[in-house]
Amino acid sequence: MNEIKITQKKEFNGASLIRAIFCFLFSVFALFAICIFTGAELFTYKHFIIFSLCAIPLSILFIYTIEKLGSVLGGIFSGWTSKMISPREQLSADLEKARHSKRNSHFEESLNIINGVLNKDENFPDALYLKAQILWEEFGKSVESKNLFRKIMKLVSTEDPLYRWSSDYIDKIMANDKLKAHEFILDAKNKS
Repeated sequence: MNEIKITQKKEFNGASLIRAIFCFLFSVFALFAICIFTGAELFTYKHFIIFSLCAIPLSILFIYTIEKLGSVLGGIFSGWTSKMISPREQLSADLEKARHSKRNSHFEESLNIINGVLNKDENFPDALYLKAQILWEEFGKSVESKNLFRKIMKLVSTEDPLYRWSSDYIDKIMANDKLKAHEFILDAKNKS
């Protein structure tokens, strides 16, 4: 299964700049205090440059630590859990768009969305099921849809509703194919 990464765009605002400056100045002050307490006699321009260069990575580390700690504490107090969203849960939103398109009779659009989902996770049973439904009900592609339903039945357990639904669809398709074949034979006999 392909891993899916969702990135969040962080907005830059004035508070972040103020925090960064505060952390930098705090780091410089801390390094200066360490220098004084360790016996340095003079604090020269050269010392200031060295301390400033050392303060940059320290301030970045400080900001990162404070923001992570704040996120964790904020999450704890607000009842948030740190559960990671699975790739399938992320793809479910796209699948819901495909269902919406299908309900609105935009079958090509729905298939495009489903194919995008299946490009990211080719064994996603819900996406395969929706695709098979559309292929059979709207485009009459019984062979492709039966193959997809069979694939779903291999992917899910026999207790899963998708297994039973897929089996029922295969039965409907086969009955429909037999009916069409019977009608074709009758038409051929009537024409002769």
